[in-house]
Amino acid sequence: MNQADYAKIHRTYAEIDLDAIRENGRIAKAAFPRQNILFVMKADAYGHGIEGILPAAETFADEYAVATVEEGLAVRKGSEKPILLFGPVPEGKMALAAQNGLSFTVGSAEYAERLSDQLRRNGLSADCQLKIDTGLNRSGVRFWGENEGLSELRAIYSHENLRFRGTYTHFACGEGADGWERKFTTLQFERFSKALQMMEREGFPIGVRHCTSTGGSLVRTEYRMDMVRLGMLPLGMSYSNESVCSLGLSSVMTWKSFVAQIKHLEAGDAVSYGCTFRAEKPMRIGLVTCGYADGYRRAYSGKAEALVQGRRVRVLGRIAMDYMMIDLSDIPSAQLGEAVTLLGKDGDEWISAQEISEWGESVSGEVTAAISHRVPRIYENK
Repeated sequence: MNQADYAKIHRTYAEIDLDAIRENGRIAKAAFPRQNILFVMKADAYGHGIEGILPAAETFADEYAVATVEEGLAVRKGSEKPILLFGPVPEGKMALAAQNGLSFTVGSAEYAERLSDQLRRNGLSADCQLKIDTGLNRSGVRFWGENEGLSELRAIYSHENLRFRGTYTHFACGEGADGWERKFTTLQFERFSKALQMMEREGFPIGVRHCTSTGGSLVRTEYRMDMVRLGMLPLGMSYSNESVCSLGLSSVMTWKSFVAQIKHLEAGDAVSYGCTFRAEKPMRIGLVTCGYADGYRRAYSGKAEALVQGRRVRVLGRIAMDYMMIDLSDIPSAQLGEAVTLLGKDGDEWISAQEISEWGESVSGEVTAAISHRVPRIYENK
């Protein structure tokens, strides 16, 4: 099916290039030759679709991580590799997760007790990984000093039906370049190292050690340890466009829509809700069939650009639930049905997730994760 056919069927859609994922995975393997790759597939693989991209992921991922049991089961449909659940699991789904070989993250003695109890009731045991809180102040056993958390660890490791295969922490600003950010990341790593030393001294199982996600793995190479957690990198994203280009990552997702109507404005005419944009001269504008209900956030209003015929055009006025307006004044050849690229490449131009994230004061992972399920994902190069 070609682009003209898509225009007849979909008001907006996202193309996912599986060959690009495979190539990015090859680059990741070369960049981290001494580490296992934990491919993070949470948020439905950052909006790319777990089941759709899994065949490509299997070519390079050593392990997977997800946020929910449902995501873990989606990965399990196509992979026998280890799957780590990052977040706490509701008690009613603990047995289901264990029955499907999903690994649990344990970050407190209270959670370990509830997990062990649920598994015992169902005659089950499970693989787990220990989460250490070294300063993010989110989940995990707090360890900020000598022997802190020791009594809690003893309680956690007392459960015989919990098999601990790994230990990890999470940095607050692992890719940060400012002095205070680097200093804080160093402090977190030192705390983690001391926690591991304490665990070894006490005879606790440590297993695979990991602490860096995509940004931290690239910026703080000395902290890679046994495994790196890569979510954005295999999907052609990173903490900056510069790092994407330096690694030679391939663009994976191209999000497109179409021009559904063309209108002509006179000077003084307003566009969209709130009349936040007014034409200063006669203009030719296009109605695009995509809006914030599709995941193209209202927060991008007044800042966003799109691509038409390989050229950048402004998005005018407020983005609505189902539509947006673009300036076609400088592209007189643009017609009804014209493709509009919202994310990705068109010719020599490129709008990256990182650039879009800056319009919404967000991060690149949120840009693709926010693309709603009413936007069909079309997988190429299966």
